Amino acid sequence: MWYGVAGIVARRVCPPAEACLEKIPIENTTSENLWPTRLTMAAALSLPILAMWCEFGAGSAEAVHRFRLMVTLVTMVVFTSLVFLRQRLVDEDRLLLLRDSQESIQNLKRIQNQFVQSEKLASLGKLAAGAAHEINNPLTVILGFSDVLLSDPAMPANVKSIAQKIREQARRTKGLVGKLLSFAQPLPAERTLLDINSILSSALELRRLDLMDRSMRIELETRANLPGVRGDANQLLQVFFNIISNAVDAMEEVGGGVLTVRTWRDAMNVIIEFADTGPGIKAPSLVFDPFYTTKPTGKGTGLGLSICYGVIVEHKGQITCFNRPQGGATFRIELPAVLALFPAREANETPAGISLRLS
Repeated sequence: MWYGVAGIVARRVCPPAEACLEKIPIENTTSENLWPTRLTMAAALSLPILAMWCEFGAGSAEAVHRFRLMVTLVTMVVFTSLVFLRQRLVDEDRLLLLRDSQESIQNLKRIQNQFVQSEKLASLGKLAAGAAHEINNPLTVILGFSDVLLSDPAMPANVKSIAQKIREQARRTKGLVGKLLSFAQPLPAERTLLDINSILSSALELRRLDLMDRSMRIELETRANLPGVRGDANQLLQVFFNIISNAVDAMEEVGGGVLTVRTWRDAMNVIIEFADTGPGIKAPSLVFDPFYTTKPTGKGTGLGLSICYGVIVEHKGQITCFNRPQGGATFRIELPAVLALFPAREANETPAGISLRLS
């Protein structure tokens, strides 16, 4: 009864879990937490004293004497079992806390590495901005002289043809530099009416730069009359670039392959699908979890796809991942379409319905 009363009193006196989470000062809880524990300890330690009193000091009848000793021994067994049970629960709790602490330390190390990578990317962005400024200056001069050659009526036709090619390549280089800067430099989020096909073309053009000597290609298949999407062009560009880069890295493991990027309209949504012929994903349901990665140490932090997931959710869309029966992984993005509006498309954009192959 003493032991039971101590447990009931301790349940009433101990603060709730919410109060413990609020970090109540120790001096405010010590007087309430210690004495129920001491009362319980006194109840357990009093059992040998009760047994000695029953044996030597009670002076009762034989039947009562045996009954008291039996009750005391049974109580001691019960108390000992409860002590072992409590100790086991405490050990399990401490092991769980230890595992959580180890995971927290690993996550902190990954976050630290991510911060280091972010600083490197920021420095790279500044370097790219300076390099782009230096590149744009000679490009402007090249474009100016090519325009002079094209406007000179005394120039032969073959010279004008060469000047035309020089001007086209210089404009193309200048456009690539501008796209690289828009990708590297952080810009404030701005929701405007966007053309998904144009953003995909920019992402593929950026990724195409290091695919010249690889046994893989990227195919872009767009559909006609694709409605516009309201969102931030820079954020969606980074999402598409990240998914394309992951697919390229996956196809490298099998020595090459094909990444097919498709766009079409499905009811009230614009669908963007990235399907590769790589080895697939072991756990598609975990790819959007923070710090989950299948890449080797130092190559991936497991934050890219989780950030992509957050960006798509902010755009009121959905992103899913699954393995194809014929092999490879597929990422599917659904964005709400603005059916009444169609964005103005760039002059150099691939026409809708045409397949663009980048190898």
